[in-house]
Amino acid sequence: MTTQQAATTGRPEGYATGRATKQSIVARAAEAFAQKGFYGASLRGIAREAGVDHSTLLHHFGTKTALLLAVIEWHDAQHAPPQMPTNFAPEDLVDGFVHVAERNRSAPGLVQLLSTLSAEAGTEGHPARPVLQERHQVLVGVIGGMIRSQRERGVLADTGASPEERAGLVISTWEGLQVYDALHPGTVDVPGMLGEMLRREFGIG
Repeated sequence: MTTQQAATTGRPEGYATGRATKQSIVARAAEAFAQKGFYGASLRGIAREAGVDHSTLLHHFGTKTALLLAVIEWHDAQHAPPQMPTNFAPEDLVDGFVHVAERNRSAPGLVQLLSTLSAEAGTEGHPARPVLQERHQVLVGVIGGMIRSQRERGVLADTGASPEERAGLVISTWEGLQVYDALHPGTVDVPGMLGEMLRREFGIG
């Protein structure tokens, strides 16, 4: 973009350049956190891989924790499910999660990132722990809410386990399947198995 073009659009050149720099840092940080974990990756190493000075990285993110949170937010933006109508049907929810699983399969590095962080975040005090717990809570709310709704409609029988417990089983199985697929590429159909599991949990054919 030329200076004249920047003036026409009302956006200075530095705005676009700064945004591109931040995106580059986040992408390199995602790789570093996936390969080395939060504690093993260094800010100086991430800055070097992103082609910027250490001071530039600190200018944009300030702390390693802030950078980690930006990476998680970027991950979620890359793999957000397609928008569904407010009163979505069980089939819509299944299709949405299968879509996410298909996108995850096409980006194994992002799956490795989340798997590494999830394993580390099992330790109290890890900076990613609250964010990852919140992500799980959101998923439990969505999946568990559908299971509860199906039970109230008489589609599903009460098995004794709460809808939230069943949702936790689905989420942990899905994440485990993704880790297995990362270790043994192509040996399991994660989207297909997830879809089958969700249909069974929702009581749909």
